[in-house]
Amino acid sequence: MKYLKFYETFIDKVIIGIDIDGTISNFGEAYNTLYKTYFPDKEIHPVDEWFWYTKMDYDGEKAGDWFNNKKAETFDLAQPYPDAMNTIDNIYKFIKTYGFTLKIVTNQPNEESKTAAKIWLEKYKFKYDDIIFVDMARDKWKYADIMVDDAPKVIDTKPLSKVAIKIEQLWNTDNQGDINIPNIKSLTIDVMKQAIFKLKNNTVG
Repeated sequence: MKYLKFYETFIDKVIIGIDIDGTISNFGEAYNTLYKTYFPDKEIHPVDEWFWYTKMDYDGEKAGDWFNNKKAETFDLAQPYPDAMNTIDNIYKFIKTYGFTLKIVTNQPNEESKTAAKIWLEKYKFKYDDIIFVDMARDKWKYADIMVDDAPKVIDTKPLSKVAIKIEQLWNTDNQGDINIPNIKSLTIDVMKQAIFKLKNNTVG
């Protein structure tokens, strides 16, 4: 009976976190497209590492400053990855049968990009219960028990009691999630069941 009560508590509190950039949104492609509109004569760097944008020339402005200042504009250009909306819709419906919560958990550098993120999610009709903005990648784990993300720092800072579903990208080949999938389309109900099983074992095992 004690185990059953603890398991019911576990069920009530589970939060699924979904990242935006590099997970459901092709942010890298959007950023490079935006860069070319401002610097048409300059070369872009392929999106093959986490800080790829620091390899490009911003006419004397610091790469990080330009990145933060223009982040909101990338949402005007960013396309969802193939089947991202349908995938999240299916996952949302599935976890609701358990009474779980789905939150978008994302790092956005300023109020403009936070507003742009909300507009983008609404534009493509993504289903979620809440959106959480964090300042540091590791802070995402304060708001999610199962996190779907591509960021190396998120994957590497996962608490032992939680579950990371890694979206494989060129910039995270050296990082290992609890579950690794090639793209958001591969986030099937079976994968989510596997993550829930791992979480249950981590929590009440």
